[in-house]
Amino acid sequence: MRALEWLRPSRWPSAPNHRRVLRDLADASLIAVSLAAAYVVRFESFAVDRWLSGWSTMVVPMVALRLGTARLLGVHLASWRLFGVREAERLALSVGAASLIMLMARLMWPALGVPLGVLGLEGLFTMGASWGVRTLVRALDEAESRAQIHAATATRKRALLVGADRDGQLAAEALRASPAAALEVVGFLDDAPARTGQRIAGVPVLGRIDEAAAVARRTGAELLVLTMPSATRAQRREVVERCRDTGLALRTVPAYWELVDGAVEVAAVRSIRIEDLLGREVVGKNPAALAAALAAYRGRRILVTGAGGSIGSELCRQLAKLEPAALVLLEYSENNLFDIEAELRPQLGGRAVPALVDIRDAEAVGRIFAKHQPEVVFHAAAYKHVPMMELHPCDAVANNVGGTRTIVEAAQHHGVGRFVLVSTDKAVNPTNVMGATKRAGEMIVQSRARTGATKMCCVRFGNVLGSRGSVLHTFQKQIERGGPVTVTHPDITRYFMTIPEAVRLVLQAGAAGGQGEVFLLDMGEPVRIADMAAHMIRLAGRREDEVAIEFCGLRPGEKLHEELAHNGEDVVPSGMDGINVVAPELLDAPTILPWVARLERAARQRDVGAVRQLLALGTGYRREAAPQVELDGEGIPEIAKAS
Repeated sequence: MRALEWLRPSRWPSAPNHRRVLRDLADASLIAVSLAAAYVVRFESFAVDRWLSGWSTMVVPMVALRLGTARLLGVHLASWRLFGVREAERLALSVGAASLIMLMARLMWPALGVPLGVLGLEGLFTMGASWGVRTLVRALDEAESRAQIHAATATRKRALLVGADRDGQLAAEALRASPAAALEVVGFLDDAPARTGQRIAGVPVLGRIDEAAAVARRTGAELLVLTMPSATRAQRREVVERCRDTGLALRTVPAYWELVDGAVEVAAVRSIRIEDLLGREVVGKNPAALAAALAAYRGRRILVTGAGGSIGSELCRQLAKLEPAALVLLEYSENNLFDIEAELRPQLGGRAVPALVDIRDAEAVGRIFAKHQPEVVFHAAAYKHVPMMELHPCDAVANNVGGTRTIVEAAQHHGVGRFVLVSTDKAVNPTNVMGATKRAGEMIVQSRARTGATKMCCVRFGNVLGSRGSVLHTFQKQIERGGPVTVTHPDITRYFMTIPEAVRLVLQAGAAGGQGEVFLLDMGEPVRIADMAAHMIRLAGRREDEVAIEFCGLRPGEKLHEELAHNGEDVVPSGMDGINVVAPELLDAPTILPWVARLERAARQRDVGAVRQLLALGTGYRREAAPQVELDGEGIPEIAKAS
């Protein structure tokens, strides 16, 4: 066994060229030994004098031919530590091609004198020896890795993997090779009867998913890990429901969209999140279409407003990967700006430009545009909380309407090439101030798109999972306190998607628009908020009889169901996966801008009644399903209880 120590990759020279020479020498030795073995078998004799002459004549050309063929086919570039099926196929092709060449040469020139049987046997022996040595190196490397993991993770947990298909195989290999996972994989659970009793990646399949509790007791497993990254949310939800009575902690390898984005590796086991179970399936994963769209931003000077918010910060992260010439982070919150600038500076250096600016300050906004001359602008800054904006409608108008107008005017004045407004489904047939102000922002963009060279569009979508101040955070805090979890109405629904996916689609739509279009992201089917609350309670390891769900009634301006398009809007496919489009509305700036000016003036004067009336006249805003609002002498609304 001591001789095998030299096959361990950790014993090899560190320089790549040295390793390649060592591998070539090893292959040459295997070929020479295989040729000798072929002569021995062919003549059924170990007597050297019977085959030494033929061997000495053939060994040099045989080694040269096989190493040359391997180099032409790239076999020499493959790592022995990672030798797998693809590498085995390429090696077999190389060995077969060299044998075919040698056979043709023998048939054309019989004077070579080498027996045909020797040629056939040598090819088989070389193939087997090459495969065997590479497989042995990989096995020794994995054994060495397991020993290191065992030494480094004395407190590792015993885990059962749920799902023994190809995804499960890859996950098992990754988990066993990763010290950071700190897991000892003891077996698989899978519902396919044919897999029970098999070994996948060296891990036994011990039973069906419904047998998780019994298998866990037998193996001493402490947790279950879902190894189904490409499964649908419905499939994951079903598995979680079947496993939640086992008493075992539930974890998962990252979901498919996380792996595709390259954000994490398969071995990065994490807790199951609500977005793994509810909401829509990931769309917009056409790599070619996405790459073509993202080319519009590569190497550009880009400005993002609301850069520290949930959507804005993810926009900055994804844009940073495109190596922009500059990424201006425009943000009003000093803490949020500090966080996103600190996150991006190691990647972008001085190209990440923090700008502490209020979008309502036209002079400050103009200075930033004049200094940095952005070519693309994403306007994500907005007040977004519906109940808060019902309490402060004048501030909602000042920020969401006045701020949008300021950014749009600065973009046109300074020759920005492309402008994208991030909008919301609450802008459709608005019943609250926030939605009405976002609809007003859409109207400003649509009217201005007809008056200048800047290409402008809007992207409208529903709620995103995990945004700051979202219902998920509220539910999480309520569950941690022991409940109750408060839901406004048993039947209330919302559209949901993940933040990274929403931003990816915003980037794709923004690259295609330019005539005032409103792009609608395909949000799938709406989710009942009560179902979401129940799932979160179960994911926290609690039962609904322990943490109650209480219904507290709709809040001011809140809809029971959101919509993605106005009545009469002509919604058609955009040609991009996961994105539809509304044809541009013919809105004239001379008609829209005087109304916007009156609306902003009423907001500055704190005239809440005029603000609401003007929003109703311009956007169709109608307040419903909410308590009455009374005004005090300062024009600040106070919520009175509904009778």
